[in-house]
Amino acid sequence: MLNARLNWQLKDKSFQDESLVALKKNTSYSDAFLLLCIQRGLETKEQVAHFIQPTDEVFHDPHLMHDMAVAVKRITRAIENGESIVVYGDYDADGITSTTILVEAIEILGGNVSFYLPNRFKDGYGPNSTVFKQLIEEGAELIITCDNGVSGHEAIDLAMKLGTDVIVTDHHELPEVLPEAYCIIHPRHPEGAYPFGDLSGAGVALKVAAALFERTPYEFLDVAAIGTVSDLVSLTDENRWIVQHGIEALKNTERMGLHLLLEKASVSLDAISEETIGFVIGPRLNALGRLHDASPGVHLLLSFDEEELAEIVENIQQTNSKRQEIVSSIFESAINKVKQWEELPDIIILNDDSWHEGVLGIVASRIVEETGRPTILLHSNPETGIAKGSGRSIGSFHLFEALSSCSDYLLKFGGHTMAAGMSVNTENIPQLLTAMNEYAAPLHDEIVKGDLIQIDEILTLSDVNIDLLKEIELLRPFGTDNPKPIFGFEDVPATNVKKIGADLKHLKLIFQSENDSLDVIGFNKGHLAAHLDNQNAVSAVGELSINTWRDISKPQLQLKDVKVDTAQYFDRRQSKFDPESLKHTNSVYLFFNQKFFDKVSEELPPQSVAVLLESEEEIPAFSSDLVNLVILDCPTNLDILSQFLARHPFDNYFVYAYPIDLIQAQGMPTKDVFARTYKYLYSKKDIPVREKINDLATFLKIDKNILIFVIQVFLEAKFVTIDYGVLNPVPNPPKQVLTETAVYKKRYKKLQSERMFIYSSFADLSNWLKK
Repeated sequence: MLNARLNWQLKDKSFQDESLVALKKNTSYSDAFLLLCIQRGLETKEQVAHFIQPTDEVFHDPHLMHDMAVAVKRITRAIENGESIVVYGDYDADGITSTTILVEAIEILGGNVSFYLPNRFKDGYGPNSTVFKQLIEEGAELIITCDNGVSGHEAIDLAMKLGTDVIVTDHHELPEVLPEAYCIIHPRHPEGAYPFGDLSGAGVALKVAAALFERTPYEFLDVAAIGTVSDLVSLTDENRWIVQHGIEALKNTERMGLHLLLEKASVSLDAISEETIGFVIGPRLNALGRLHDASPGVHLLLSFDEEELAEIVENIQQTNSKRQEIVSSIFESAINKVKQWEELPDIIILNDDSWHEGVLGIVASRIVEETGRPTILLHSNPETGIAKGSGRSIGSFHLFEALSSCSDYLLKFGGHTMAAGMSVNTENIPQLLTAMNEYAAPLHDEIVKGDLIQIDEILTLSDVNIDLLKEIELLRPFGTDNPKPIFGFEDVPATNVKKIGADLKHLKLIFQSENDSLDVIGFNKGHLAAHLDNQNAVSAVGELSINTWRDISKPQLQLKDVKVDTAQYFDRRQSKFDPESLKHTNSVYLFFNQKFFDKVSEELPPQSVAVLLESEEEIPAFSSDLVNLVILDCPTNLDILSQFLARHPFDNYFVYAYPIDLIQAQGMPTKDVFARTYKYLYSKKDIPVREKINDLATFLKIDKNILIFVIQVFLEAKFVTIDYGVLNPVPNPPKQVLTETAVYKKRYKKLQSERMFIYSSFADLSNWLKK
């Protein structure tokens, strides 16, 4: 059995059949596509058409933002007077792109402009008083923030007092009290009337450029699309228009830096989509600010110096590779810490002074994906005694509210439902962990279900074809509030299962029915291959796309989660002991050999238990959390094992059955062997059996171990006696059926067990286990 990692929920189709019928009459789209449209609130032909191709009217008038006219007038005056203008951005992709837009727009208008991107580790996020003072001392007469500023009271107050105006352009949550800036440009400003509040920092910069140019600044749409997608803002309304047109602009961009960057990443301009931004361009720009200085990102977008750009791209590529290495290293370190726990808490909080602060949010996301638990990772500084870090959450747990309830233990924090950043005195981390888990306790049942994944539709393999996927492409760009559709498949056979990739981390398989098939890829899901290798019917959820290879296009499912609802049996039988067999968590380990039990039972994971199964009376009870059975060495008695299996059902059965002291090669002695041995022993007296056993076996032409077994049978049947190592026959022994002796039965049972667990096919063995 394979449990789902995520909390699957089929979307409520809260619409009448008439809606679908009416929409179908007026369009030529498939039912599956129209259902997706209706779920997005598109119930008329006109709404569908407008969503697929929004008109330019959705690019709203920038002057609807509060104080836009004031900002334009002040920037224009600064340009005309040759004032020194500094654009103060942020160190992420949105900050880099919004800085680029404002700098380039002001340059086009003839302004004397430069930029400053704060360093994450030296300056922190947002306006920094020390930096502002330095910029002013260097001659800055107007500072324009972008993608930050609404919470920068101290630095902005300082600048204004020193006679340098500060224009804030931002999109983040507005504090109760706004800073005393020259003016604040924000789509949700309480005194404004802007109809769309979800612009990114780059989107706000684009609106400022539009107001300065008194037209739509199409030349910046490529950059604005990068910032909009990278910052995960809502891809509806104006943002959808920006990204749609921005992607087309990217395909024809004249920015040499982007050409070189995409070429280095082996991405052709024709293939650019929002996924290119989200998985190629955005992470590379973000990597700069996560590890070092983000300023090269702005130069990448602004420069036309080919030699300079080549160096920048190489730097970005190396920085991104380094970021990936650091993320992998910290993930392994963090997940190993988690594996040491006997039980997962509702909230995971981990701290390490060797972890790199700049990537902890990425790693926290991976821990959430792996465990299903909200996770906070911290980097502690031994010199300051302060730990800083990032948290990521799941849909059922509001991370910011949880942190707010525990604020007594925090120095500083900020964020939203799914993500947050914080700093805490290292000595307070244990109290924070306790308080967070106390806050989470009432939500335990929801948390353990895992993160919510909403399924748009359940399809059959026959529903999936290229025509449907081309229709789905019309809903692009996908992102926040317009997610890529998630489809479910129920009870489909998994075939051709294999691990792929240089490190075998990924999964590839085929869903196969009688007449249809579907290629499936699961990134970072190679570990699931073991659960899908015996053609059990599986249920799965994922995203559909068109995969083109050598001019052949086929549908492909990118796997998000998979489950198997029936118990599973795994053939891990091998002749040599593998230490990996001791790493199954939440497992009952069955042993049948005392020496082997004594040797390795202490090496099991903390969440597992070891049982030496020797009799039916010694079968203990277990916690329901122990969902796996590991049969480690070869059983010695099928009857006892059968009783155990009848009392304790498990989700998964892992059969290693290491061959310890096998007797199959020797078998059971024949009647002739018993007769010859008895005849010889009866004719002798005072045999020093321990000393002479080898000679005796040679003389009788019997395997030494078989001879020992025969003597043990005779001893139990009272045919012989052994006193102080000396064997003598018993005169006139009682009549006894040798096959009824306990010694004989034990060997016979062991032989049966070996035949079943070592020498039978796994189909026969798994059938026996099921029965």
